[in-house]
Amino acid sequence: MHDITSAAPKLLDCTLRDGGYYNDWDFSLREAQDYIDNLVRGGVDIIEIGFRFTPKSKFLGPFAYTREDVLQQLELPEGVQYGVMINASDYLSDRWLQDMEAAFVPAAESRVGLVRIAAHIGQIPACDKLVAWLKAAGYDVGLNVMQISQADDAQITALIEDVEARFVPFEALYFADSLGNLKVDDVTRIVTLFRASSPKPIGFHGHDNIGLGVANSMAALRAGATWVDATVTGMGRGAGNTQTEYLSVEMAQMGLKSFNLLDIQRAATGWLAKLKERCRWGTNIFYYEAGLRSLHPSYVQQMLASNRYEPVDILVMIAALSGGEAPTSYSAANVDRALAAMMNAPEGRDSVEGLWSGRSVMIVAGGPQAVRHWNAVMALARKRNAFVLAVNHLEDHDPASFDGVVCIHPARMMALIGDKSWNALPLYSTLGMLPDSLDSKMQGRSAVTDYGVCVQADAAFSARPKGCTIPAPEALAYAWALAEAAGASELLLAGFDGYNGMSESYRKTNALIASLKSQSSLPVSSVTATHYTLAHTPLYSE
Repeated sequence: MHDITSAAPKLLDCTLRDGGYYNDWDFSLREAQDYIDNLVRGGVDIIEIGFRFTPKSKFLGPFAYTREDVLQQLELPEGVQYGVMINASDYLSDRWLQDMEAAFVPAAESRVGLVRIAAHIGQIPACDKLVAWLKAAGYDVGLNVMQISQADDAQITALIEDVEARFVPFEALYFADSLGNLKVDDVTRIVTLFRASSPKPIGFHGHDNIGLGVANSMAALRAGATWVDATVTGMGRGAGNTQTEYLSVEMAQMGLKSFNLLDIQRAATGWLAKLKERCRWGTNIFYYEAGLRSLHPSYVQQMLASNRYEPVDILVMIAALSGGEAPTSYSAANVDRALAAMMNAPEGRDSVEGLWSGRSVMIVAGGPQAVRHWNAVMALARKRNAFVLAVNHLEDHDPASFDGVVCIHPARMMALIGDKSWNALPLYSTLGMLPDSLDSKMQGRSAVTDYGVCVQADAAFSARPKGCTIPAPEALAYAWALAEAAGASELLLAGFDGYNGMSESYRKTNALIASLKSQSSLPVSSVTATHYTLAHTPLYSE
């Protein structure tokens, strides 16, 4: 066991750099200065102020680029080294030299002295030229190996031996618990592997998905790491990182370093605490589950930020995504593919042919417009002799108002089954895609029509007597196909408000509606106000 008291550890705080994943690096200069002043007085060794991205097409704040003109507007007290990070993926291109020359002045002219390169395992070998260029420009360099948990011991050893053999000397060799799933024994083992193959200072960047950020960081120090990362309040992508205010206390109690803890605590209880209340980083059951399943935390962060997912939806999606996802970073397409893989039972046991022949079918979603105008909606349904279908469990509606309910998402099915007042309502779903835990709970339900569904993004919309093919895993598309196969004469939509008409959810659903309209023979209109591109059936004129 390494003698922890003999090391000279360095605490690197990277709050503005890693924390920017929550606010697009849009920190004000006043906030940055307050943070820097507290951390310098607090006694940290290195402050990584931000990223130095190559130019992006979307707006990002000043600490996404951390250019020299921004740094000139800050007071950077002596006694601390300042740094920035680059993503290898930004600079490993045919124009890498031009990009490096555009991003960095010689170190003697810069206000930062350390540049760290973050790279996935497969990118590390190609980073030799980036390290060499930065060293020639006079910078200290750190190389961060991301997603280390995806490599076995032999791969780790081979990687480090290659770095030692080919790379010019540099200051720190890091590994990051990018998926937040490492345990104390894992960290100890990996640090030992790094030390066995490299004489360089070893660094550890801990995430807090399963609540082990501080414990893992201390384990890294005990095993021989001498650089450790942390952020104030743990601010960082997903569940966040090892918390500076906690790690500094542990390091001080172990006699590793002296800190002015009050200044660090002041940083943790100031504007950053207010920002945490608004952005809500920090570990929870979702990040914990994602960590245990080796799913990148950005998936949870995006789902929590979206208004499309209920809590149980997120848990189901974590399980679905972890089955086949290569966990690099969030991709909406991967979410859709995971849902589509769950929905692959193209033929059910029941035929709906002629079930609603010549009748109007009204499909009701949970938008506020349907609640606001519910009496008029129901009056129109009666005048049209419409078969009224709820889409999923609708908390703000009485199930007695409906003739049936459509549900194909397993998580939404859990909510539906959990409300016994909805159990008597006829259900239209695909039993073949349900997990055993849900299928068994369906046995006592009074009426279930098993109508199949297959989700294929590139396939044509198809409504058959016993099942359908739809382009997206959405209950609206399933209900639309069900109505067409059952012989409906028209579709009336209520409560499909379309969010605010600007969100990504709106754009995806509007595109889905356009696709269905172009391939379906059913006339469709909305009876309540909507942002979607739909014809309108007057609600109050009949």
